[in-house]
Amino acid sequence: MTERENFLIAYHHGKPAWMPNFYDAYAPVGASVLNNQGDYMKGGKDMFGAKWICTKDTGWQAIPDPSYHVLDDITQWKKYIEFPDLDSMDWENAAKRDLAHVDRKEKIVACFGMEGNFNRLQSLMGTCEALIALLEEPEAVYEFFEAYTRFKMKTIEKIARYYQPDIYVNGDDVCSGSGLFFSKSIYDQLIKPFEIMLGKTAVNCGLIVEHHVCGKAEAIIPDIIETGATIWQTGQVMNDLNKIKSEYGDRLLIHGGWDSTGPHNFEGASEESVRAAVRKAIDDYGKDGNFAPPFMGLR
Repeated sequence: MTERENFLIAYHHGKPAWMPNFYDAYAPVGASVLNNQGDYMKGGKDMFGAKWICTKDTGWQAIPDPSYHVLDDITQWKKYIEFPDLDSMDWENAAKRDLAHVDRKEKIVACFGMEGNFNRLQSLMGTCEALIALLEEPEAVYEFFEAYTRFKMKTIEKIARYYQPDIYVNGDDVCSGSGLFFSKSIYDQLIKPFEIMLGKTAVNCGLIVEHHVCGKAEAIIPDIIETGATIWQTGQVMNDLNKIKSEYGDRLLIHGGWDSTGPHNFEGASEESVRAAVRKAIDDYGKDGNFAPPFMGLR
């Protein structure tokens, strides 16, 4: 049995031969034709003019440069934001390049979408300014989010056509460790409608939708399911994962369960502490299925 076959059994709420996990089962792919966060592992400017920082201190992950803003006033977004021409991009050769080492028989191909609406606004304005814009200029934010969403919908259609993945990962980190960054009413008004548009586009393209949101997201799990998502990553331990499994496990596979803040997660951790943390995650969340942890070597 391949990692792909085993994961699909778990996804369809069956009993897999072993506990599938992200690093073994997935072949994660990004569309290199899209400059979403600057150069890979280097950062720099992206296709919207936002600047990204990527260093050893960030774990080689790109984060928006807080000292550089493309937008200071969301009501002026049309003056400063130009959407690239997706039709002029060489999707065919990009897909060949990005998929060159992917074994579709062995792995689940998962294509990751661009920044979510709130995260994109953060990259353009800064986090504080983006939050203020949500409160003070909701109409302008809605207008920008709608335009950006329609742009992203077209990228999903391109990805479905040229990459033919199994999964489209749609994400927007809208939560901290204690809950939403903003009120649920703002989420309902300015975030959720566009997540539904994106999810429906992916489903209509024949893709499984996996929704990415870190932090304490349990208040929006029903909303995530409403977008068409059937997998949620990263289900972190500040959420009541077993309660979520009991209420939504027939509709949602939880991809997570790793305590990323515990001492076992940091440099210098003993092998015993790491093994104990892995066993705890499996024992706590894996016993009833509908769960796939994000760590390796679990056969």
